[in-house]
Amino acid sequence: MSEPASTELLGRCGLEVLDGLPSDSLPTPRRAVGITIGGTEPAAKVPLAGPTLSARVDSAWFQLAREHQVVDAEGRFLITTTMEGPWVPVRIHGALHMAEHLVGRNAPPGHAEFVTMALDGSVMCGVTTEEYDVWLVVDRERIKTPPPPPPDVEAFRAATRRKQELEKRYAPERLEEPLDDGWVLLAFHRHTKNLRRLHEIPDEFSRSLFHGLLGDTRPSADEPPQRLTESQAQELGERLGIPVDTSSFGYFLEFQNAEAKNRQSQARAIAPHLLS
Repeated sequence: MSEPASTELLGRCGLEVLDGLPSDSLPTPRRAVGITIGGTEPAAKVPLAGPTLSARVDSAWFQLAREHQVVDAEGRFLITTTMEGPWVPVRIHGALHMAEHLVGRNAPPGHAEFVTMALDGSVMCGVTTEEYDVWLVVDRERIKTPPPPPPDVEAFRAATRRKQELEKRYAPERLEEPLDDGWVLLAFHRHTKNLRRLHEIPDEFSRSLFHGLLGDTRPSADEPPQRLTESQAQELGERLGIPVDTSSFGYFLEFQNAEAKNRQSQARAIAPHLLS
């Protein structure tokens, strides 16, 4: 979309600008333009290749606008050429030449960029030029729904920093000597399969906690890691006071000797089928 269309330009398009201002309760031009250029499946496509492009686009628009009641019985509707608006009330007054004049910046005639809407805001028909076609987008539903609020960038950044701090704090490489044999809680990333967090389990906890999780399993550095269910991981995290994120990680218990702990790193990966 380019610049607001002047009364003189709209006149050359075959449109008469009407008196009066549209209602403040109408969907915003930004919303309508966003629907038009946002990848919505078009109701019609007009190929750029071929003669009389402007006339073909105008004809396709008029057919859809009549069919979907964008234009009323008196030929009236609203039009805008920018996200900032405004909506301009117009009436068809003579032959249409909208696609010839309402184009993107420095674009040739026929490469149309404009949005039209019924006077009551109930339905819209937007026109935008893609790589090979001019798209005509009709919408009755999304135009009535307020757009989602913009993302809270600061909250997202804070959550990302928090996650990075946790992974750094509990990274396998952060273990410091002296290291003793004992149980560890391993967290493997569900996407990369790599070991991202390692929590040492104090001996006083391991004696009382693990019978319900591991049954009669005896501590042995030769045993494979024991998979925990999400509820088991959450319960263990709460009792140990450590953060658990079962949506991002799969959790395992493993008995490691001091030498194994010392070799631990994020290069270690888990077999994919164990995280499925």
